[in-house]
Amino acid sequence: MCDIHLVNLASVDLNLLVVLDAVLDERSATRAAARLHTTQPTVSNALARLRLLLGDPLVVRSGRGLSPTPAALAIQPRLKEALGLLDGIVHDLDDFELASTTREWVIAFAELYGPLLLPELHHRLQRDAPRSSLRVMALDRIAVTDALATGELDLYLGIPTTTSPAWRSEPVFSDDIVGIVARDHPAASTPMTLERFVDLPHANVEITSGRGREVDDALARLGLTRNIQLTMPYYSALVAVVENGHCVATVPRRLAHHHAGQSALHIFELPLVLPEYEIRLHWHTRVDNDPGVAALRRMIHDTLEPVT
Repeated sequence: MCDIHLVNLASVDLNLLVVLDAVLDERSATRAAARLHTTQPTVSNALARLRLLLGDPLVVRSGRGLSPTPAALAIQPRLKEALGLLDGIVHDLDDFELASTTREWVIAFAELYGPLLLPELHHRLQRDAPRSSLRVMALDRIAVTDALATGELDLYLGIPTTTSPAWRSEPVFSDDIVGIVARDHPAASTPMTLERFVDLPHANVEITSGRGREVDDALARLGLTRNIQLTMPYYSALVAVVENGHCVATVPRRLAHHHAGQSALHIFELPLVLPEYEIRLHWHTRVDNDPGVAALRRMIHDTLEPVT
């Protein structure tokens, strides 16, 4: 009996076992070679390596064919079962079906992207992947870098404070900053001047310290500051305050257009020159070949296609 239990699996070329399986089925090196789309010498060389590795002849010549040894016959059922399992693992990566998947996807993004993304994305999931589910993780509860690496998180949408060399990313859309004010506010009827902009009371969102200071930094370079009367962590609350009060505010253009269609808001161009910025979708290299993550990325792109 061959001493298979003494073999170090890390040293085994698994292709040799595929050859052995074909030889035991076909009882011929020539027919095994044809089945594997290789040459007869390649099959013979693989058998020679296996004989040394397993310490058994495995097959012997018998008439025009090859006859398995008792040891080869003993391992044949387990060999076929093991190769079947390996084949299943390989094909499972390619056999992803959006319509039947029961996967739970996990994504994270800043609060302002919720109304832009979730309603339409949820509709697409209900239509195209009805057995799947989606979970959104709050950024203040996770370390994005660690969560992507461990698989706790599939995708992150936004502008990260830190990135990892193991990340991949792709642009989703570009945005810039505009102003919003209540539609019946006196400031909504005339072009916004820089002097008026800094004098008006402002409501402001501060998600994290040091982020979102583009407007204030641009004003500081001119020696000016805003009249900020209210600071909050959520854009949803900001929109309600502006719509029902006397404050103006600065928000991403895409979010402003979203809420202007549903609220009594007026959008105005800022009397400042600010650059556009890019919103990107980030994932870890560990899911580069994951068809489920690729499907979710496509749906997010379709949902957030550039506004024309």
